[in-house]
Amino acid sequence: MGLQMTKFCFCIPLKAGVIIISLLWLFGGLSLTIFSVLNFILYVKNKESKGVSKEYSTAATFVFIMAVIYTFITFGAAFGLYAAIFSKKYRMLKLYSIFGYIIVGLQVIISTSIIVSSIVSNGECANYSGENSYVCNKISSYKLPYDIVFGICLILLSVYFSLVISAYASRKKEKEVTAISYLNESSDQTNHNLVVAN
Repeated sequence: MGLQMTKFCFCIPLKAGVIIISLLWLFGGLSLTIFSVLNFILYVKNKESKGVSKEYSTAATFVFIMAVIYTFITFGAAFGLYAAIFSKKYRMLKLYSIFGYIIVGLQVIISTSIIVSSIVSNGECANYSGENSYVCNKISSYKLPYDIVFGICLILLSVYFSLVISAYASRKKEKEVTAISYLNESSDQTNHNLVVAN
């Protein structure tokens, strides 16, 4: 049996919920894509003026990968918005549901990498001395719990959003199956009436 979710956030119809989710992913993905592209452009400009270090290359590669991932999320959300508003077909919503689960996987990877990055950068405070070491430790002590809580919340939200999309797709499939079976029954009934009348 499929997921029996009937409302988004306990009060909003599923279709409206899928549209809201799509808009959140669309605007979030678009803004993060723009932010990542601008960061990558800054990295490229700094590369021209300075020598290339290993840390610099790693950071530039990470920013480029994030830009690609957020672009994928943006296009997927645009497709989902189209599927929810204009398409009345289960297949389109099923594809969007699969896309939602891909986003969950990406969110797990992104959040985990941010948490690991925070843990690793926390140990780099030992490279500083005096006041700089103190400031670095203070920032790290606030940043790590924030990254952990924020990462877990994003993962949970992504899972919930994917479940809502999947529930809406399942409901759409049930409606299509019901409509097809009704049409088949009514056409059988019509054929039966024609045979009896002759």
